[in-house]
Amino acid sequence: MIERAWQLLSRWAVPVMMTLAYAFLAATSETNTTGKAWMAVGLVLVLVVWFVFRALTEAAALARALSVGDTARLFALAARHLPRKRRPADRAPFLVARAFAHALRGEHAEALATIEEARPGPALQPLAAAVRIGALVELGRPADEARALVVSSPRAPALGWLAEGQIAWRAGQLDIAAPLLARVIDDVRAGSATRAIAHVYAARIADARGQAQLAARHRAAAANLAVPGATWLHGQGAQLAAVQG
Repeated sequence: MIERAWQLLSRWAVPVMMTLAYAFLAATSETNTTGKAWMAVGLVLVLVVWFVFRALTEAAALARALSVGDTARLFALAARHLPRKRRPADRAPFLVARAFAHALRGEHAEALATIEEARPGPALQPLAAAVRIGALVELGRPADEARALVVSSPRAPALGWLAEGQIAWRAGQLDIAAPLLARVIDDVRAGSATRAIAHVYAARIADARGQAQLAARHRAAAANLAVPGATWLHGQGAQLAAVQG
């Protein structure tokens, strides 16, 4: 109840206070109808700026949570916004966020089920495809099934490299997977969560090649990049969740 009350205050306190202030100003000012009309126009402009600011703030919060893989924040944003959203385009970002959070906790069946509900636009399609492909790979589905879902984007190339690297790992093509994952790891624009996932698969490749020390370094790097709630990156990612071959 306290959290709900705070959410309502953070969204509506400023508009209500500004409306009351403008109403008091209009009631006490010695001006004609034209002057009061201009005051109303000013109030409308203030409210527009406020709600645009709120929308930009919420979009930035979602983008940051996706970048760092903040599972608690992703679940909270999805729980807050999905009940109020009706249009598929408005629901898609929060469904993708929830699916990504499930994946980072190792709940790959839940991630796949959630991402199937989303109808993302072009900007979100690379991330949605990466989440779906990652879930299929971890659930042991055939590599060809996942390969058909790869989406490349010049704005987010690391997501395409990650998806292709995961598929190559699933197919046992370690020599193809390794350089793709290395590109993701070296791309600081990719976001810490995406790079941590790449480290998990790089560790698996090192295991398969008998490079225990390199595998341990990759796992340590994944854990350092991951937030505490991303349990798959901290522990479960060190295990082979899918059987190759």
